Amino acid sequence: MTLLASILFFEAIEQHYQNKLPFVVFRNPNETKLTAFLDLGTSANSETKFIVSPFDSSDYFTIHSHKILNIDYNSIHSTSKSDEIEWIDLEIKKNNHIQLIGKALSSIQTSLLKKVVLATSLEFDGASKSPFTYLKTILSKYTNTFNYLLFYPGYGVWLGATPERLITMSGRRLQTMALAGTRHLETNEWGIKEKEEQEFVVQEIVNTLAQYTASELINHSNAETIRAGQLEHLRTTITAELSISPIDAAHALHPTPAVGGVPKEDAVDFIRNQEQLDRSLYSGFLGVVSPEQTSLYVNLRCMSVHDDKATVYIGGGITEKSDPHDEWQEVLHKANTMGRILASEQ
Repeated sequence: MTLLASILFFEAIEQHYQNKLPFVVFRNPNETKLTAFLDLGTSANSETKFIVSPFDSSDYFTIHSHKILNIDYNSIHSTSKSDEIEWIDLEIKKNNHIQLIGKALSSIQTSLLKKVVLATSLEFDGASKSPFTYLKTILSKYTNTFNYLLFYPGYGVWLGATPERLITMSGRRLQTMALAGTRHLETNEWGIKEKEEQEFVVQEIVNTLAQYTASELINHSNAETIRAGQLEHLRTTITAELSISPIDAAHALHPTPAVGGVPKEDAVDFIRNQEQLDRSLYSGFLGVVSPEQTSLYVNLRCMSVHDDKATVYIGGGITEKSDPHDEWQEVLHKANTMGRILASEQ
């Protein structure tokens, strides 16, 4: 592994990017080590690699670690001009999303559907800074999320700061999480809607894992409150002993109820038929696969950047207790995770 000073670290990656070759730069939650995998575009495989799966596809692409760079990166504190971004056509987006929520609530009342996660995207046309500048701002603002910047031909540039781990797997031992419910930082208590939503997610994941192992080999913790930026979520840790591969385990769990819904098939059908959004890499999964351990994350709180336009992707869980206008406010709060990055003066 090559250890470089910060300026040389980023210069090497920028040169690679200028050659339009695949790469990823990432930092694990609550760590300072920043790692880059540079894929030289050859047919050579690497034992350690970074895989990325879109939301609606079992086909994933691989960024090989033909060259690995590491640095202990100390973030520079950044300030934001404002927490508010001028999103393009915001009122149209709002009306469309509220209408979609209405359709979901009708379906929940008349079908087996209990929860569906509905996504939208907000666009900002002032994203004129380098992707590497945005990454540095993410690293500064968010320390307990999985932070990344990647480029891959056909998908372009993506950045994110996701709070949700899909799986960590070493040998046969799998750890995953149920993450649901959203509230502002330091709100007094969780409501019934959020608690029910979290329970849906836990049960769906446990039921999925039970198809691959004995129920006594599945355990889960009590729900705890965790922080992600200026938001808080409910999280339950789930462990199991499995005899399938990490990639198979990831595909079995994906899409989790936190990005799809309950029951999974009904929710995915509703999303495909009604959402009218190409989620692309949003709410898919990504992370490192190595012989020792696989760590994959759900691609939340993310954006794509192309020609000074940033597209920020956001979703929220709809249950029978959802209020459409409250859900739209949650969309705006979640969008600000990346909005603060775009508004930064760094």
